[in-house]
Amino acid sequence: MQVLYRIGAPLDIALRWCPIAVAGTRDPTPWGARTAREVGHVLAERDYTVVTGFARGVDEEATFGALEAGGRVVAVLPYLFESDGRLSPRAAQLLRVAVPRTSVVAENLVKDDKRISAWLAARNRVIVSMAAALVVPEARFKLTHWGTRHAVECALSAGRPVIVLKPQAKNADVLKAFEYFMWRGAVAAEGIDEVLSMAERVCRAPYMFKNL
Repeated sequence: MQVLYRIGAPLDIALRWCPIAVAGTRDPTPWGARTAREVGHVLAERDYTVVTGFARGVDEEATFGALEAGGRVVAVLPYLFESDGRLSPRAAQLLRVAVPRTSVVAENLVKDDKRISAWLAARNRVIVSMAAALVVPEARFKLTHWGTRHAVECALSAGRPVIVLKPQAKNADVLKAFEYFMWRGAVAAEGIDEVLSMAERVCRAPYMFKNL
């Protein structure tokens, strides 16, 4: 049985009405950063809960975009507390600005330096398990330690649609990541309006998710 530790808003409040996960590169292009923030903003405006890992880059931009729109956010972290008992910096950062609208959750309560890499990968399973679909505003292809790829593969194996925005930046790593996700079975979106249209169809369609 999966156990999650939580600080902030109760999950039954934060996850009400169709959560949508957002993931992507920690090193977005200027277009990718703007688009990620806009994705979070418009999803929140339509009352979707935005679920992210709150990592630097795309995750962070989408999170703050959602909060700027007055929306609900669930941030899935690798752990909640430092080994000295202090709240993790990422959790503290979010909870300072948006406690009533934000849940911060983790499978692990206290930091363990030797297990962080495994925890960072494992949290993708938690993010995907909470969401009806995964949106990738921008990613960069990597041969190893590619968190976005792991999130996409978790989503696809669990029956969640993966929506990837068509890149506008002329960047080889970004284009290669987009092509890779198309090959894996993701769906391309021409722009944010199409992301919203796909999210609406997903959230209104009765279908079964596979267990993670």
